[in-house]
Amino acid sequence: MLIGMTTVKKLSISVPQDVAETLEQQGPGKASAYVTGAVRAQRAWEQFRDEQARRGVTLTSEGMAAARARRYAVQAEWPAERFAAVRERVRQHLEQEQAGGDQSASAG
Repeated sequence: MLIGMTTVKKLSISVPQDVAETLEQQGPGKASAYVTGAVRAQRAWEQFRDEQARRGVTLTSEGMAAARARRYAVQAEWPAERFAAVRERVRQHLEQEQAGGDQSASAG
């Protein structure tokens, strides 16, 4: 099936009850977008983890928890404007990535 310019494949899957409830809460026709976002986020995480491993960096739960705690501590000190600006840059980057590529990477 072709939707817009994207080829899609209809699947029938079985999920645990809690996952089914979350998907149902997304509203009619929105579960596929929710699953797509989750799969893409997981794939991005796996690619990041693989890239770090390729560079000899081992990611541990303890290390990630410590990094998260440091990030939260820094963010707590940020003025609201700075936090909003960073969120906007991240949003723009994600939109560019979904549109087919990070144009800022080619500029660098």
